[in-house]
Amino acid sequence: MVVTLQKPRLIENIGESVLVLGHHNADPDAIGAAVGVKELVSHLKPQTMVQIVMPKDISKISQMLINELGLEVFEEATLEPDSLVIVDSGGLNQLGSWESVILKQDFVITLIDHHVLDVNLVKRVDLLIHNENASSTCELVYNLFVNYGVNPSVETSKALLAGLMFDTKFFSIGDRRAFETASKLLGNIGDVSEVRSLLNVEQDISEKIARIKTAQRSTIHLLNEWLVVISKISSFQASGARALVSLGADLAIVSGSNLEGLRGSLRSTNHFYNETGIHLGEILQELSTGLDGTGSGHPTAAGYNGPISFDEFNEAILGKLKEKID
Repeated sequence: MVVTLQKPRLIENIGESVLVLGHHNADPDAIGAAVGVKELVSHLKPQTMVQIVMPKDISKISQMLINELGLEVFEEATLEPDSLVIVDSGGLNQLGSWESVILKQDFVITLIDHHVLDVNLVKRVDLLIHNENASSTCELVYNLFVNYGVNPSVETSKALLAGLMFDTKFFSIGDRRAFETASKLLGNIGDVSEVRSLLNVEQDISEKIARIKTAQRSTIHLLNEWLVVISKISSFQASGARALVSLGADLAIVSGSNLEGLRGSLRSTNHFYNETGIHLGEILQELSTGLDGTGSGHPTAAGYNGPISFDEFNEAILGKLKEKID
């Protein structure tokens, strides 16, 4: 049974051993949400074994957060779960090798997320805790603490606030609920600087080079008055897309291929979204079935993974954008 909830039955869906799963290249929102779920389950059902697994490549900023807070996060599971809690993941193919495991085995699955969701993932879910208008998955997880009458620890509060800060671009976006959640978490923490310092990551040389190459390889497309910039790099696609927006693009589309297929990242300005109403997460979700992949995200930030070419990806997106803008 799938429920989008006000009063969730999270604990009723937890068995004797649970894995908390996030997406590959896990960001601070995935990490914070997973840490929150683990603490809440451990508090309410202390006999249950809980392990956090972030498949494949954990992002650099998340790894620093893990190290600084002394969090226990694995890339491979070491227990046999009977239930799963998936956090901050809009599609099955964001879960690495767990995609095939979930399709083959029978788990009790809870999904907690704020992205546009892929229907293939939703079909496998027993309990859905979802609000696309939430600032972050960490906000949704904090609401679970409130609903169950549990106050998160200081370290978990820091992890939750770090995720919320990351997904709101350090409070440059977000509604009243995001700031109320941040205020309540700060009641446990003290000063916001204690969390802000956890997210200060210097770009390494490979990321700097990737961002420069993104600009060098870019092509500009003018859709009415909007500057859409496309580029190709094999890694750091999200960082490259952010770089193009900072240089003046209204919408940046950056993608590249590796052994597992194409990874694409879209970023736009808030002005572009407010004026056009074009939701990047919805664009990628609409296209993902035809592109034989999975796409999801937010109004101004979204990602795609699938087995298509660079040209096919960009042609499909530009076609959809022209439809909506015209």
